[in-house]
Amino acid sequence: MLKIITKNKYWFFLFFVFIILRLPSLFEPYWYGDEGIYLTIGAAIRKGLILYSQIHDNKPPTLYYLAAIGQTVFGFRLLLSLFMIPTIYYFYRLSLNFFSQKISQFITFIFLVITSIPFLEGNIANAEIFMLLPTIFGFLIFIKAKKNIDYFWSGLLLGLAFTIKVPVIVEFGFLFLWLFFSNIKNFKTKSFSVLLNLLTFGLSFLIPIISFGIYFAINGTFSLFLGSALLQNFSYLSSWATGTQTASATSGGLFTRLIFLLVFWLIIFLLKKKKIIESNLSFILFWLGATIFGALLSTRPYPHYLIQVIPPLCLILPLAFNFKKIIYSTISLTCLVLFYLITQKYHFYSFSTLPYYRVFYLSGSITKFHQYFDKNISSVYEIADYIDKESSSKDRIFVWGDIPYIYALSNRLPPGRYTVAYHIIDFNGYQETMSALKTYLPKVIVFQPMNGRDFGQLEEFINNYYFLDKTIGSNLIYKLR
Repeated sequence: MLKIITKNKYWFFLFFVFIILRLPSLFEPYWYGDEGIYLTIGAAIRKGLILYSQIHDNKPPTLYYLAAIGQTVFGFRLLLSLFMIPTIYYFYRLSLNFFSQKISQFITFIFLVITSIPFLEGNIANAEIFMLLPTIFGFLIFIKAKKNIDYFWSGLLLGLAFTIKVPVIVEFGFLFLWLFFSNIKNFKTKSFSVLLNLLTFGLSFLIPIISFGIYFAINGTFSLFLGSALLQNFSYLSSWATGTQTASATSGGLFTRLIFLLVFWLIIFLLKKKKIIESNLSFILFWLGATIFGALLSTRPYPHYLIQVIPPLCLILPLAFNFKKIIYSTISLTCLVLFYLITQKYHFYSFSTLPYYRVFYLSGSITKFHQYFDKNISSVYEIADYIDKESSSKDRIFVWGDIPYIYALSNRLPPGRYTVAYHIIDFNGYQETMSALKTYLPKVIVFQPMNGRDFGQLEEFINNYYFLDKTIGSNLIYKLR
């Protein structure tokens, strides 16, 4: 046993660090809004509801099925931890194609830490961190590809990542262009082989999303799937910058950022063509540009969006300190500075890390750890207890507010498709929600007063059919008469 540990001491060390950094995430309370949505939709899927038509969100479908497997915050985070183990390993394997073993071990450690801590929400079960596994594995297969079947598996994995989060399509686009331009010299002599590889790579990317399309078409919900999971994202791309869900994708500055990406790629291409930089560095720089563009698709400053950038960012770190080749360090350091300036321009924020671990490991109290996230978190659990006592698991409840984790925590479903108030507002779902409320007459309504978010029909409905039974925190708890 001692020989095994000695021989694999690096991996035992990584696993120890991984456990230390990931363990607190398994004990976090129900507090994160997006996770509450995912888990509620996952519960709806387990109970037989059809995604998009009977329960709604505007992301591709795979994440919700992962949430259905996880079932609880603990289960969802545990599933994420299991995903991250092969992700870290494949990142190490990928880095060996660019660096020595020692350097690869160092940047793999950096990758593990950044993707595990709260700084960029690496501890949260978001789509961006789940999609790292198929993306990195797909890149590894692509780099080492020797046969046509390799491009099939690479494209398939990236297609699977696309069904988790849409921005990975930019990385696929980069690899497709790389494959084309890398073989352009051989096109005359090996045109069939080159075209077959491109066709295989492109079509295999489409297989996962087409498979989902067939599934939803069989269930009669293809148009809703197409609109919610894909087309709706185009208006979402610009809604942060323009303040409206009805704006076009180009109105949020997306076209300008695309021009910057293409110019950046052109500069890298010319540096490579002039043999100023080698193929390895150009590959990493092309990839970095693709991920930054993907992270900025909506210009929302959520830290988990930057997780997509972490793999190429870690790969560029050693090159920034390659002082034997000044041009390498100059280009790499410039890119790192530009990345930092971009995060400042778009006001990306981050979360505290040391206090998070200090409270978990030194307070000796799960209650204090829960209060670290929100001092009012006890109200959420009190509401869930109330719902559990006053209704059955088959009953519907309704929460007017942005606290979807009440559904997940109480194991109840909403009467309609929407799990949060801002979805009802953004997608003008007032009438649809009222119809669902009248159909199901939920046993309990949780009303979270919010300035500027009036829903007159709901208030009238509550006055007619419900009475105020309790106030928990700032939430009004109404019970069916």
